[in-house]
Amino acid sequence: MKLHPTLIEKLVKIMEVNSGWTGENKLKKALSQLDVAIYKRQDGLEVLVDAEELRKYTSGVAQAK
Repeated sequence: MKLHPTLIEKLVKIMEVNSGWTGENKLKKALSQLDVAIYKRQDGLEVLVDAEELRKYTSGVAQAK
């Protein structure tokens, strides 16, 4: 299983914004609130993605049909 590039960017941003606090409590809280989903690509590879981004994409595709 891999991380989608957009999820990697979101993780980096969360770490940039929330790290450096005593005990990393702010970072731990931000990471615990992250909602991750599994997306299965057409080639069968499962990829971890941001659940909100997946909902936006799938609702956009459903509306286009």
